[in-house]
Amino acid sequence: MHTAIHFPENFRLRTPRGLRTALEVVAKQRHTTPSEWARQALLRALETEGVRLPQGGEPERAAA
Repeated sequence: MHTAIHFPENFRLRTPRGLRTALEVVAKQRHTTPSEWARQALLRALETEGVRLPQGGEPERAAA
């Protein structure tokens, strides 16, 4: 059984021309939506920088 996850917050940003199309292309290759692909990419980038966003909580700084 698949449980739906709801994300209550919206986040807007200004992007260079062509980014929307690029997101659509990569999302299609990964069989997902552009917003889900972007969400996962942002979370991975945050973790690379040492910030982890726990389920439903405030961000935590990783131990240095």
